[in-house]
Amino acid sequence: MNKKTLAIILIVIGLLITTFLARYNNEDMKQNTQVKNDNNILMGTNFENLDLPENYDIRQFEGITLNFIVENNLYANVILHESEEFQDITGINIKVKAVDFDTLVQKVNLDFIAKDGKYQLIYVDPYQTLNRFYNYLEVLNSYNTNPDYPHIIGYTDDFLEYQTRVISYFEEDTHLYTVPFDSTTMILYYRKDIFDAYKDKFIEEKGYDPTPGTKGFTWEKYIEVSKWIDENVPDEEIKYGSGHMAQKHNSIFCDFSNVLASYGGDYFFDENINTLGLKSFKNINVKDKEFLKALDVYKEILKTAAPESVEWNWTDSANAFRNGEIAMMPNWDENYTYMEDELHSKVAGKVGYSILPNGDERSANIFGGSGIGINKYASDIEKQASWLFITWATSKDMQLKVLEHPEGGSLPTRKSAYDINTETVDIQFEDNFIKHKSAVLDAWKPENLYLRPKISNFYDVEQVIISNLHDMIKYDLDSKEVSDKIYEELRQIRLQE
Repeated sequence: MNKKTLAIILIVIGLLITTFLARYNNEDMKQNTQVKNDNNILMGTNFENLDLPENYDIRQFEGITLNFIVENNLYANVILHESEEFQDITGINIKVKAVDFDTLVQKVNLDFIAKDGKYQLIYVDPYQTLNRFYNYLEVLNSYNTNPDYPHIIGYTDDFLEYQTRVISYFEEDTHLYTVPFDSTTMILYYRKDIFDAYKDKFIEEKGYDPTPGTKGFTWEKYIEVSKWIDENVPDEEIKYGSGHMAQKHNSIFCDFSNVLASYGGDYFFDENINTLGLKSFKNINVKDKEFLKALDVYKEILKTAAPESVEWNWTDSANAFRNGEIAMMPNWDENYTYMEDELHSKVAGKVGYSILPNGDERSANIFGGSGIGINKYASDIEKQASWLFITWATSKDMQLKVLEHPEGGSLPTRKSAYDINTETVDIQFEDNFIKHKSAVLDAWKPENLYLRPKISNFYDVEQVIISNLHDMIKYDLDSKEVSDKIYEELRQIRLQE
């Protein structure tokens, strides 16, 4: 073979290789374009109705790992199940770390203090994290307005206003630090079967309907009903009339706050302290007659409750109720599916739900919802991937998925998930499916809702209140002395700032 022939052959081979590569690259570009533009791959998934930019590459963050630390609750349980879909579609590895309340607060606080960015996605409790570490969270305003990023439809107008003010902002309604994620609220659980069986006998003796949620059902009547059940219903049917959460824990603060607000009291009366929040308090309000009345009533409530209540938190009382030991308890609505689990709960199908009893002023039901935020110390690409996750996790479709899920039941934070054409907000699901729905929606009415103080030094304030309340119950201390001691310890916190 002469050199000329060899050269021609090499040229032909080169042309063939070039043509092949061109076709390959062209096909690859077509495939990439198809992934970006073809929403068929999203049809039938929880991504289907997301507002994604044109040509948005849903797999641009493929291979990235995001760590999401969250309290172990209804929403977290469903996210654990559904995160596989998110991973399959986006290629993002989601590691959901669901922990108890105390562990969550500790781990998040340590991560922020160290500025590690270990947890890119944070379950942000407004009273434990947002109030102290808002400057450690990414401001989200620009994410939702950036035309190249996914858009949360209706943010913030589609979210319940009071929840956004509490969960998303701090001090001013300018910087959005989180997107509302869950809406947990305290309601009253009661054994409907027990009340149905003994209602007539009670009415014959006391002259009124003892059923919780009825008009005029006060904390005083709650105490009387609890005591009556103890004395008249055999232990084989129910062990105690009521159960509470007076452990030296955040639980006793929440439990007492329901009673306090129902009698018209509160801890402080500074403007915006219960919504947008403040760095600290000024006007201490624990020595007025409403506070003293609430202390006395709370002592009486605990005297007729299960004796173990003094060392129970919300998990302990929920377990006791589920095991059929107590007839009434205030607790978070997120325990709904825990109670109605036909395989493991002794009370499934036997539970009634209502707002909490009235004090002199109203029924007061403490709100405990939280949001999802992005760690300020995550990398830029992790932040963008985290925003995609947030738009998916807080979407209307996902919120309704949580509501429908056998392990779910948490009511949505988005208005679009509700029928708001009527005066009374109503879930678009049958009453017999979400049994606690009416109680929660009643609790959310402005006249029934309680929002606790949101202040940067809340941890110190809460420890003062928790410690003194627990000691009052455990050692039967005088309410006036307890009030004075709380006031003085709060005053010292203020003086040391």
